[in-house]
Amino acid sequence: MLDQLFKESSSGYSIIRIESKREWGMRLSNGRFERVSSGWDSGMGVQAFTEDGAAGFASTDVLNLEAGRTVLQRAVSLAERNAKIGAERNREIFKASPIVEDSDDSRAYSFEHFSLAELQTKVLNLHQRLRERNSGIAWQTSFRQVEDLWCIGRSDGTRVTFVIPRAVLMHQGTVRENGRAQSTLVHRSGVDVGILLLEQEDAYLENKAIERSEFARAVCKAPQLPSGHYPLVIDYGLAKGLAHEAFGHAVESDHMKESVLGEKGKLKKGLKVARSGVHIVDGPLVGDWAYQPFSANGLRRETVEIVKDGVLLAGLGDVFSAEEAGMNVSGAGRAESYGHIPLPRMTNIRLTVDPEIPLPQIGNLWEEVRQVRQVLKEKGELREEGKHLLLLGYRGGQVNPKTGDFVFQCEGMIDLADPSLPVYQPSIFSGKILSALQAIRAGLGQGCYDVIGTCGKSGQSVPSSGGSHRYLLLDQDDQVSLGGE
Repeated sequence: MLDQLFKESSSGYSIIRIESKREWGMRLSNGRFERVSSGWDSGMGVQAFTEDGAAGFASTDVLNLEAGRTVLQRAVSLAERNAKIGAERNREIFKASPIVEDSDDSRAYSFEHFSLAELQTKVLNLHQRLRERNSGIAWQTSFRQVEDLWCIGRSDGTRVTFVIPRAVLMHQGTVRENGRAQSTLVHRSGVDVGILLLEQEDAYLENKAIERSEFARAVCKAPQLPSGHYPLVIDYGLAKGLAHEAFGHAVESDHMKESVLGEKGKLKKGLKVARSGVHIVDGPLVGDWAYQPFSANGLRRETVEIVKDGVLLAGLGDVFSAEEAGMNVSGAGRAESYGHIPLPRMTNIRLTVDPEIPLPQIGNLWEEVRQVRQVLKEKGELREEGKHLLLLGYRGGQVNPKTGDFVFQCEGMIDLADPSLPVYQPSIFSGKILSALQAIRAGLGQGCYDVIGTCGKSGQSVPSSGGSHRYLLLDQDDQVSLGGE
């Protein structure tokens, strides 16, 4: 169908995106199904350009040749009308090199390996097993699997096809103690129902949920921390939030005019943003929640060294805004669906530090916290006077990319300076982007890059992921604070 549409097209240039997406999901609460859903959507989006670069966009949810002809003509007409009224021109897509490639499918199990009814039984069994271990907690369990097929073509002969398979199992527990309520959320992600089979065997997520619920109970009984500036250890969930929200968005090519990392609309390449040894990288990882091998404009998605040895080197540039922002095109354009215009977005963003301080793999949360304290003490990195705080769990936050101010929330805190490891209620983790980056002094433990989420931008939502070492060490800094309800 793509070849026929391009053959019939008389426009200057076109990008045609065909998507077919299906999804099964379910949610249980305290032993009962709250929701079981199945969905399927497909359609075509066409972005047409006049010879001088005026653009028009149209989409349809009907996938046949006649509907394709109609939507292509509509996009061409819009482009021609926009040219007449003096709309902004952009011919960068005309310079792109053609690609013809089919990406491999990383799944071991097909989407329909288990029926929806069989999936319900498996997820219910996992949920009941968790409840039997601690029935005093309000438990919710959800499972979701997605198959997202894309075919993207361009007038230059580009044809790329790829599938993005995703699956996630989540347990959420709500603890009520001492007149307070505290929730914890843990997840296990992958590309197919194999995550359910693994969970049946090793109960990894179940054990993690129990440990985190015990921590949540301790938080309910814990005091509030006085506001102030402290030496910090943050887990990889918070590190992903810092890298994604406080830094990644600030290097997307369409944000340079409003970014603290831009100057006169250009990326501040060469700016020293962190200590030597600190690196920030974004790029697709096979099997990851946010995996995408090609951009929604049909360009190969590249892995970008954003920061190397503390120096800002590159940004996330899509084909339309990279040159203006002073960046290379890295195939960063992503779209929520066939019905959306691509925007420069992250995939998997990770923050690492050289050299890494080794941390033994320990399954139990409290044993691991004690090991973190011991390793830091042996390395001379632990402040034993005052407080040295470990922050656990990322609970969201906000960032102003223009000023560099961020505000995050964690699930709770532990004082590593005290051998008894007292727990404190969650506090607001806030400050300046560059101050937080410059405070990073070490990474503890191997890389963990499986923190998942959904990233919203300009009304579009796409999967996001990333992480860091198991923990990051941050010096005390007057521009990075803890405190507040």
